[in-house]
Amino acid sequence: MASDDERFEELVTGIVAPLVLGGKLRLVRPFGQLGAQLGEGKGVVDADLRSRLDVARVRRARLVAPVDTLPELDEHEWALAAALNDLLQVTNHELGGLFTKGRYMRLLRSVFDLCGRVPPPRDVGAALARHATFARVMELSRADTSVRWWTGSASFRGMPPPKRLLLWQDLRRVHVETQRVPIHEMCDGLPTMVAEGYTTALSAWLSRSPLTDLASVTRAAPLFAWSPPTIALIAVPAGRMLAFHVLARQRAEHVSAALSRASAGLDGPLAAHRPVVEEFSREIAAAFEAMRTKPDRRVAAPRE
Repeated sequence: MASDDERFEELVTGIVAPLVLGGKLRLVRPFGQLGAQLGEGKGVVDADLRSRLDVARVRRARLVAPVDTLPELDEHEWALAAALNDLLQVTNHELGGLFTKGRYMRLLRSVFDLCGRVPPPRDVGAALARHATFARVMELSRADTSVRWWTGSASFRGMPPPKRLLLWQDLRRVHVETQRVPIHEMCDGLPTMVAEGYTTALSAWLSRSPLTDLASVTRAAPLFAWSPPTIALIAVPAGRMLAFHVLARQRAEHVSAALSRASAGLDGPLAAHRPVVEEFSREIAAAFEAMRTKPDRRVAAPRE
């Protein structure tokens, strides 16, 4: 059995490094509740990798704020990275067999539990640090390949087809087609309950990094919904400024539609925050209008 240090190194090299630096994620065995404390008191040992991660995270953060340094990943960011690994493992179509489809639901429950143990960012700086680590999550995709030949066909999700299927392509009339599947569609083809649970879990995961949640507000799925962490972020001037900068990189009409839909969905305890949310939406709309009418001038973010 792998030690905690070995599992932490798997998380560093398989998930965090390629997510931050670019490259193919290498999913590992689910962490489960171990992920909640795996990063406590730990850091990246490789000095070169640590330096490259620092530079890449600061570069990402500077797209929305004038910062020169960021704190190293804390235990909550490592826990979110572990939860991301486990969430993506749900998309493994080989996870459940005829008698083991319950494994998907058990893994989904574990992801929900792990996300629930990650507190919201303690302040705006922590929200920016999380976004610097996880900004690329909604850009993740999987390469699915379909192979057809004169006597049959086969599909391969997230892995290349075996070389034997590609031999004698002209003679066997082999046709290969590769499709990029975005993260929100990776569970298509699985049982409906699993696919719906995956979408809900992805939404819960995004809420733990509220700036990342807002940065992908126009996504196709899961539809953006206001949560306590995102509301807390826009409730303070510095957080509202960061939110404006990530929203300004998207199409105004799509942002407006997403914010309106999310505001209409406020209910229960969150309904008490409707005035804050609606004021923010009005300020964003005004800022977009200013950008449209005065493209040659620097436009101030919503008022502080």
